[in-house]
Formats: sequence, structure tokens, C-alpha cells
Amino acid sequence: MRGGRSAILKGAMDVIGRKGYAAASIREICREAGVTKPVLYYHFRGKDHLYRELMIECFSYYLHSMLSAAGTSGTWRERLERIVYEDLRSVKESPMRTRFLLRMIFSPEGNQPSFNYVKEMERQRRVIASALQDGIEAGAIQGRATDLATALIGMNLIAVLEHLFTGRATLTRRAARRHVGLLLEGARKGSCSYTDR
Repeated sequence: MRGGRSAILKGAMDVIGRKGYAAASIREICREAGVTKPVLYYHFRGKDHLYRELMIECFSYYLHSMLSAAGTSGTWRERLERIVYEDLRSVKESPMRTRFLLRMIFSPEGNQPSFNYVKEMERQRRVIASALQDGIEAGAIQGRATDLATALIGMNLIAVLEHLFTGRATLTRRAARRHVGLLLEGARKGSCSYTDR
């Protein structure tokens, strides 16, 4: 892994994640990755290009795990629970990646190159919404799939932040089932009192 594209991405994630985009230098990234500047510039046009590629890689990592879970067999609820758990498990598996993304998303504007975070997060929301839409079409729940997916993502985000800040075991299969159960209890046909159409 030393000396290649993946080593550079990992080194950049570490340096930029610790120092922020503006304060991270190409020299520090090269040192962390164990490469020379010519090797880095062979793979990336510069720090902006490296940053964008790193963001794409990070979001793709999470999306891939969710898509894998969405493609499994089972009822729509079982698939939904697997998707939610894979989202949580991915964070547990790579906390550095998650911390990096959160830092970049919530950095003051103008401190790093522009990147369409909303578009990337929307891809993840569509995976969850697709499983929920199956439940809506089956008549098991009601509501808008995207709104329900947003609520589920919010529950997961709180669990992720709690895990990262406290180290508590909040990223479990049991937590995924609980999040899905809470959402579905509120979305069960006939129990929703508010609809904004």
C-alpha cells in the first residue's frame, strides 16, 4: 500500500482530518503517505483534486455498503434493517473516515474546495427510501419515503455522534432494529396524524 494512490488518500485523510484543508500541506501529506511529491502529482493534479477524490472515495465507501445490503433477499423490513445496520457498521469499521467527513462537511465555508455534499447524501437517502417505498406500496406504512428516510438517517447520525464522542456501543445490529422499529411504529398505516401534501 505504501507509495500508491490508496496510501496518498489515506495520508491525506489523516492530515486534512487533523489539521483542516487549509492548514494541510502537500509536503505533510507526502510524508504521511510515504511518497515523494512527484508520486503524489502522478496520481493527483494538486491538493484540490486530491481533496475531491478523497471525498468521492469516502462517500462511495458508505454508499457501496448500503447498496450491498439493499440487494440482499428478504422482506422490505429485513432489507431496511440491513441497510441501516450497514451504515452503522461502516462507521464503526472506519471511524477515521467518518471523523474526516464530518469535519469537512461542517468546516467553515471557503476553507476547502467546493464539493456537493447534498448530492452525495441524497444518494444514500435514496437507498433507504427505496426500501421504505416497498413498505408503503405493500400498505404496511404510510408517508413519504424520502421523509421517512430522512428521519431514519437522523436517528443514525445521533447514534454515530454518540459513538464517536463517548465510545459507547451505539452502532449495533440491535440499534439498527430499534431505529427501524421506532420509525415504522410512527409510520404504521393509520397512526400518522400529520401529512403535508
